[in-house]
Amino acid sequence: MWRARFATTLGLATALACKSTTSPGCSGTCVTIRDFSFSPASLTIKVGTTVTWINAGPSAHTVTADSGQWNSGTLAAPTGGGAYGGGTGGGTFSMVFDHAAGPIGYHCTLHPPSSYPSFTGTITVTP
Repeated sequence: MWRARFATTLGLATALACKSTTSPGCSGTCVTIRDFSFSPASLTIKVGTTVTWINAGPSAHTVTADSGQWNSGTLAAPTGGGAYGGGTGGGTFSMVFDHAAGPIGYHCTLHPPSSYPSFTGTITVTP
């Protein structure tokens, strides 16, 4: 079964613990959300991998399986802070893909593919 972990208050903690070239300081498997794209848009992982989505865009977003199996809820955008810091990281959502399921499409329900056709992603889970 899919297991999800929500961390929508301070996404910075997850961003620092996550690994990927898509987010600064990322040391796990991460997908960065920007307006209006997922980066990387396609990801192939092994069963048991945790993927973390980090909202780095100026708008709230969701991460929702096309099949409806899982939904992150609304992930807040990062707050400002200017040159003096004090802002907060954007919301994050983590999912453990604990069984092989092949390709799994996902999108943002706040900005659906009918209006934003390139705002979709795919996770391909392999054994």
